[in-house]
Amino acid sequence: MSEGSPLVVKTFDELSVAELYGIVQLRSQVFVVEQDCVFLDQDGVDTFPQTLHAFYPDDARTISDSHGAEVGRSLAPKAYARILPPDIPDGPAFEPGARSISRVVTNPHVRGQGWGRRLIGEIVAGHGHRLLTLNAQSHLESFYTSFGFSQNGPRFIEDGIEHTPMSRRVST
Repeated sequence: MSEGSPLVVKTFDELSVAELYGIVQLRSQVFVVEQDCVFLDQDGVDTFPQTLHAFYPDDARTISDSHGAEVGRSLAPKAYARILPPDIPDGPAFEPGARSISRVVTNPHVRGQGWGRRLIGEIVAGHGHRLLTLNAQSHLESFYTSFGFSQNGPRFIEDGIEHTPMSRRVST
């Protein structure tokens, strides 16, 4: 993992068109195509003034077809998460006073290189002074537990994938 990529945190209005396109491209690639979840990813919450978009940018990469011909470019970040405004509910994990972390995703071409761990670590470091919640895909529950999150409700199925609602108490 390159230490040279700083975490970028911006509101919707601060995102460039290329950054927004890359974020949407990554979320669609993983959630819709890879995980086969048919849902309205662009739910309007991205545009709320206090919604934060946290990501590690990546250089544009060529997308090639099976014959090696260039068919496009990927502007997708290495890793991304959306941090909702205070008190905006995000499913069963929500607790009053919390900021919810959602749409956590790591680009397939850098998985296993620590970008997701670095992302959640920096979000917790920057927001650990307040209650945080998230709905973890259940197979990632131990990953989030390593950052101080614990289950705060019964598991549930969303888009065919089991999720665990989790919260992280305020650091003192």
